[in-house]
Amino acid sequence: MEGRSPSPSQTWDELFSDFYLRAYAEDERQSDAEAQALAAAKLAGCPVGGDLLDVACGFGRHAVPLARAGFRVVGVDRSEALLEEARRRADGERRLQLVRADYRELPLKDESFDAAVNLFTSLGYLGDEEDVRVLAEIRRVLRPDGRLVIETTHRDLVVRDDREQVWQGLGAGRLLLDQHAFDAAAGVLQTTQTLIEGSGARESRTYSVRIYAATELVAMLERAGFAQVRCLGGLDAAPFTPATRLVIVATR
Repeated sequence: MEGRSPSPSQTWDELFSDFYLRAYAEDERQSDAEAQALAAAKLAGCPVGGDLLDVACGFGRHAVPLARAGFRVVGVDRSEALLEEARRRADGERRLQLVRADYRELPLKDESFDAAVNLFTSLGYLGDEEDVRVLAEIRRVLRPDGRLVIETTHRDLVVRDDREQVWQGLGAGRLLLDQHAFDAAAGVLQTTQTLIEGSGARESRTYSVRIYAATELVAMLERAGFAQVRCLGGLDAAPFTPATRLVIVATR
């Protein structure tokens, strides 16, 4: 199998583009985004009206409802295409600031946020060392005792779900096909996503992402300087098991 390490930056720039918007902007899971965002803010202990960082924020699926709920939100993402969609969705919301940046080098002041969220599997694109750098940057901009909430997939869940192909309807006759191959030794998942339009036209992107075990992410957060780290099985604070998604609450 190819892709024993995460894909290079060019691959991510090509993925997080109009292609990603067509695949996910109208995803049926968007109806749950507001509830997910508010649950994450609650787990993070962010006071209403507090300063909250959403990184990577993508097209604003969580940042926009958080701002509308009264938080002062800064959303950071590398993709200008996704940020432009976030601006459209925000519709002038004054409590939301959107910043284009690589999350390894946040253009933000030290200790400027009460809480931070990293949701919808937004780690694993850079590899272990660079992801530790990302976590350290997030810690830098958190105030003392500020919390980071991560919501992601994890190695045990990927191993349990051994489907090689997953089909999803996107509406208007369009389909999304995900084809997966997991390298268990490297902990890297290679995915080819194919968008199939109602006309039959197809467009594909292939990428490789690092899938961490819960223990690996805990160790990385500790290396990044977080003082306390706990694992949960969801944003509702359910117990973590191999069959659940992974939510981590890390305290600066």
